Amino acid sequence: MEKKIFKMRALIFLKNNINRQSLYLLFFILLFKIIFGFYLESFNPDFFITPDTFRYIDAAREICNTGKFNDINKMPETLRTPGLSILLLPAVCFDMNLKIYIIFLNSISILLAAYFTFKIIRLINIKINFLFVFLIFLFDPTLFRYNYNILSDIVFLFWFTLAIYFFIKGIKNTNFYFFFLGFVIFTLSSFIRPITFYLPYFLIICFILIYSLNSSFRSKFKFSLLLISLLGLIVHSFLTQLWIDRNYKLTGLREFSFIQSMNSYYYLSAGIVAKNQKKNFEEVKKDFLIKTKNFSDPKLAEYSKTELKNNIIRYPIETILVGLEGAMMTFFTPGTGQYAKMLNISQNNYKIAETIFNFIGFIWILIMSLLTIFGVVKINKNILFISLTLIFVYLVLVSSGPGSYSRFRIPFIPIIVVFIACGFENLLKLIKNSR
Repeated sequence: MEKKIFKMRALIFLKNNINRQSLYLLFFILLFKIIFGFYLESFNPDFFITPDTFRYIDAAREICNTGKFNDINKMPETLRTPGLSILLLPAVCFDMNLKIYIIFLNSISILLAAYFTFKIIRLINIKINFLFVFLIFLFDPTLFRYNYNILSDIVFLFWFTLAIYFFIKGIKNTNFYFFFLGFVIFTLSSFIRPITFYLPYFLIICFILIYSLNSSFRSKFKFSLLLISLLGLIVHSFLTQLWIDRNYKLTGLREFSFIQSMNSYYYLSAGIVAKNQKKNFEEVKKDFLIKTKNFSDPKLAEYSKTELKNNIIRYPIETILVGLEGAMMTFFTPGTGQYAKMLNISQNNYKIAETIFNFIGFIWILIMSLLTIFGVVKINKNILFISLTLIFVYLVLVSSGPGSYSRFRIPFIPIIVVFIACGFENLLKLIKNSR
């Protein structure tokens, strides 16, 4: 019976939202991206590799060979979480072409992220054609560029979008199962990219505060949902604590991921101190590296927490400025700076090509930003908007820093596209009414 209902809903969705021409267009765009990926793999295979890539591959190889999540030195891997390495197992264990594998894995992830973003848009009652949403995901310069990197960002984008979908659906329909599932998938996404590690804690604190202070919020966000969110937090804490215990047992490091400690010290603390002392960020970072070169991982983890807390207390203005500058870089860097490198442009034409690509990227950002702002102004400021805004604010808080750039924008894309869709819908209404 449930299968019949699912099929009926799928048919209704296809009938109401998709036409054959749109499907053909999406198919040819996707085919072009895959063919381009094959071409890129043959003439510029190094583009797929980044400084972070090998840690994921080495850990996946260790899982295949030993069943343990170790690094290349056969030591327990603590810098990265196991999510992406597990997803790379089919290619690594069966000695497949990893570059071709990532083309398909990332392409499917982008399509699924676009689909669930469209579902979120419909939950918010924004009437926009599915093609508009899919085209943004397929043409976005940052997503296009990272489609061909062996990194966690694109895979994380799908899981994060899926979590937001269940989260929003659960709130709108007061569906405990979907709401709880949203929290669980936020937890799973943390094992792919730890940026969401603190998100459930942040949401619970905000929900409790708003619930206590706003009677209108209480009428729409039932107390039972608050209880379910606490249950989701317990599950999140339990599962992530298991991984923390694993790290502590094997290495003495009481952290979910050592990259968090490194970012706290060499990234945020260094940026705050550089701002206060009016020094170059890279110089301060270098000084920090020299100061801690003999620290063990557990010692650096504790030291980084203390230093970050002290620097925030000592330099609150500089902390805010670093965060604001980081947010600006996250949202307004074009995402096309590596296109000349990707296409192997010759040294003679490199600067010109880089300028052209960056100009195209800026135009894209400008259009998307204007639609986003217009969408934020026009969107219905209900409980769903509040929930999306809380997630958006959290991402700003945890990702903005002195080294922010377009890659940091990827987790924001589902929420940004929701606002863009609202802006575009209202723009069409304005044009229609002005005729």
